[in-house]
Amino acid sequence: MNSQREVYSESSSWPAVLVLTIILIAAILGLFYETAWSMVSIWYRSETFAHGFIIVPITLWLIWEKRSTLRQFVPQPEYRVLLLLVGGGFLWLIGYLADALVIQQLALVSILIFGIWTLLGNQITWALAFPLAFLFFAVPMGEDLVPPLMEITATATVYLIKLTGVPVYREGLFFSLPSGDWSVVEACSGVRYLIASVTLGALYAYMTYNRLSKRALFILAAAIVPIIANSLRAYIIVMLGHLSDMKIATGVDHLVYGWLFFGLVMLILFSIGAIWRDPHQKPNEDVNQADSRRDVKYNRFFAALSIVLLSASVWPILAYAMDNRATLIYDKQLVLPGRLAGWEAASASSDAWLPQFNGASQIVHGQYHNDQQQIGVSIGHYAHRNKGAELINSQNLLLEKDERKWRITDSNKVTIQINGRPLEIDQITIKGADQIYQVLTWYRIGDVYTSSRYKAKLLEAFYRLTFGRQDSARVVISIPREIARNDIIDPEQEFLDQLMPALETTLDRLVSNQ
Repeated sequence: MNSQREVYSESSSWPAVLVLTIILIAAILGLFYETAWSMVSIWYRSETFAHGFIIVPITLWLIWEKRSTLRQFVPQPEYRVLLLLVGGGFLWLIGYLADALVIQQLALVSILIFGIWTLLGNQITWALAFPLAFLFFAVPMGEDLVPPLMEITATATVYLIKLTGVPVYREGLFFSLPSGDWSVVEACSGVRYLIASVTLGALYAYMTYNRLSKRALFILAAAIVPIIANSLRAYIIVMLGHLSDMKIATGVDHLVYGWLFFGLVMLILFSIGAIWRDPHQKPNEDVNQADSRRDVKYNRFFAALSIVLLSASVWPILAYAMDNRATLIYDKQLVLPGRLAGWEAASASSDAWLPQFNGASQIVHGQYHNDQQQIGVSIGHYAHRNKGAELINSQNLLLEKDERKWRITDSNKVTIQINGRPLEIDQITIKGADQIYQVLTWYRIGDVYTSSRYKAKLLEAFYRLTFGRQDSARVVISIPREIARNDIIDPEQEFLDQLMPALETTLDRLVSNQ
């Protein structure tokens, strides 16, 4: 009898498969609950990423709109996608080991998509390609765009002010007009406008156009237009303040003007995009009717669900095992090298600029001087991986975000020579009321040097994955200057040549068993 066979037609298979799909999603979110909760937490506390709360409802609505098309297909598990699922899991593990939260979040969304793809098959996944891909907008990413966007905003604003004929003096992200001083801060970067524009632009392109080329071009426009518009917004605000003798557009009101201006820009962009609107396509009721009449073996979905969950569960288990393996306890004290040839060691001056090392296991500040000058040396050492106390994260900066006494006026990457070996470093100019510092800084991950935050993260993940050294450090050299400069004179070069091998010995000793 048919009732005793594990064979189901299209009409009876869909409700059951839908339940299994919900179970799959819930199970994956449960396996990676820390990563999922980190996304929700960021949506809640950050205005920039608050739009994440509406991404899932929009995705569900887009899927509901596809219901007529989906009825034409019979779900069929696609096991070849498991390779992609494993890749997504490995990417999550790398992000976990490197404390790269955005990588973990992107990997989680990928695992969800690949799990659904494995369970439902190629035809259904292709029909749901955009709704599923739209889930990536729930990932709170884009903070790394803030510094370059701030630089673009400052450069464009100063350029437009000069075109207007108003004299302006720029120093880094700070600039002065005869009427007053201005600075480009994170809120002025336009990253919120950019993220909102790309998210809305992608949704609008999907709903308005049928051709992939049109959709891609509109999304590209939605990424470029807000960057240009933000520069115009900043210029208008500065000029309003200048012409009103700093009476308007200098406080919270300039943020209100910004969002009103952004809304107007998006309205214009969507209005122009509507000119090339494609006619709405109705689902083809005759497509793949042969497939829709095929019977589906219900037990295949249970097998697919089990395999997907087993494949996904491997990675949190590995992460737990690596987190709870035995580690060395470092009880040695970090001490800067003593006297170097021609340079005497001393304690750091109380009024000197000192870098911040949030969450470091040990921090040491020192000062070296000869007959003519002095050089500051600071090291933040991170012996172990600790959640929220990483060497590299968005909060661990040389200057606190609310710092008022000091400010960065210039920053670039340069390559210096130390004992004949090239070393790429970050060179930063930091100014106070009556003091200027030329700052040289780099990371030491295990025994490898780099100035790249991304390379440092990958090195941290590599060492943890291969059970190598777990320690890392940031080295900061601060040279007081009378005027801003980017070169290194001979005595300073000799100091660096002597300091580097001494620092290597000191840091290696912290993790040795000797």
